[in-house]
Amino acid sequence: MNTTVDLDNPTLAEKTTAIEQLRGKLSDEVNSYCSDSAAAMVNEWYQWRKDARIDDLPIAQPNNVFPVPYPIRGYHSVADANLTAGMRVSDMQLKLNKVFGGGCWHKRDKDGHPVYIERAGRYHIKDIPKMSTMNGLFEFHFMMQEFLNRTIFPECSEIAGCEISKQVVIFDMAGISIGMLSHWPALNMLREMLSKDQLYYPECMHLTYIVNAPSMFVTAWKLIRSWLDPRVISKIHILGKDHADVLLKQIPDYNLPAFLGGSCRCSHMPGGCVPSVPLNNFPDLPRKAFVSLRHQVQISYTHPRHSFVYNLSPTEFDPPPTPLSSPLMGYASWLGIKRDSARASAPPSPVQSRTRYIYLRFTADHGRGIVVEVLWRSSNDAANEDGTLIYPEVLFDPQRAPIVLEIESPNRSGQLVFNWRIANFDEGQAPFPDPQEAQVPIQLEYSVDTEESLVEEFDLLPIKHD
Repeated sequence: MNTTVDLDNPTLAEKTTAIEQLRGKLSDEVNSYCSDSAAAMVNEWYQWRKDARIDDLPIAQPNNVFPVPYPIRGYHSVADANLTAGMRVSDMQLKLNKVFGGGCWHKRDKDGHPVYIERAGRYHIKDIPKMSTMNGLFEFHFMMQEFLNRTIFPECSEIAGCEISKQVVIFDMAGISIGMLSHWPALNMLREMLSKDQLYYPECMHLTYIVNAPSMFVTAWKLIRSWLDPRVISKIHILGKDHADVLLKQIPDYNLPAFLGGSCRCSHMPGGCVPSVPLNNFPDLPRKAFVSLRHQVQISYTHPRHSFVYNLSPTEFDPPPTPLSSPLMGYASWLGIKRDSARASAPPSPVQSRTRYIYLRFTADHGRGIVVEVLWRSSNDAANEDGTLIYPEVLFDPQRAPIVLEIESPNRSGQLVFNWRIANFDEGQAPFPDPQEAQVPIQLEYSVDTEESLVEEFDLLPIKHD
């Protein structure tokens, strides 16, 4: 007797038999979940994904060039990045990024779970309903959830050697006001979003920490917890200002930002560990800041490098220099953005610091990543022709969206040497080009500016450096 079952097209009888056999091996407790209502929920979930075209969302993965939906630090599936105004980034993402407090997927906890940090206390919460419809907010949120499920969880699982399908979340309530906790239009949007999460992305939370929570938050929490499943509530820990010891039990010191009690600063990225538009800790640049960048060059797999020298003086920068004469080619670009009229009306003040901040904006039209380093050559140190390394090599994905870097430079005469190269085959996770693709040069475009000139050109507030 042939007992082979066609798994791609089983009969109704075969399905029934298989289900009965499976249930016979399960405990009564597990079987209690195998109900008609559970089947209905799965069918509803599947139909929702089809109707909302969730599988068509542009999710950044190693094998494509879609931009990350939100800032990220410490993963290798995609390189570290902030949300910048590239051509593939929607207006809705940029609008919401301005009113959200600042968030970031920031490395992993001790068990391998990804850590997501949100500066919830810095939200411009009254502006969220003005900036976005409910559907727009849903699309933005679903994109983040899909990025978590399709890109971050698989990487964490690979590193941990076991399935990782939950994340640790930290909501930093520093800066929150009573007005934020009582704005009903925004709270209703939050309630709807939590409802969708519990319906379509259940059991994705390992632990949540609400830190720097003021006493007035207790009243709001009584309302918010009524919207949550009891299992979710049991995983939420509300902490005051003395939260560092609790967080450090779950997250290594070197993976926890310094402002939360750890030692990490992510000094290679503007905004550090968690960039925030409301805190103005990085240059939030408009789209025009990435159009017609000052220098355009080509690099290729046969000529994979490009160098550029920028001259500095104690009080001013020399006119834009000429790229070094070299058969190697490359590209980079600087960013700049205009604040909303209320904040941009304040006149920029000069930077008073022994450190000068230089900003590099750069983009690439394709490729699998660009590595950048920066050297400093002092005018008084002629013997050191190679210069001193002040920004070690870091891999970026400018083919996804423009990159903006903040370089700390001594405030004295000298030169900054910017070096770019194509990522080696053992760097990053992007697939290798085939022989034909490898023949196509990569267009690199870049600009270099002082902080003062960037602030003036794009009408920015002075950037707050941690």
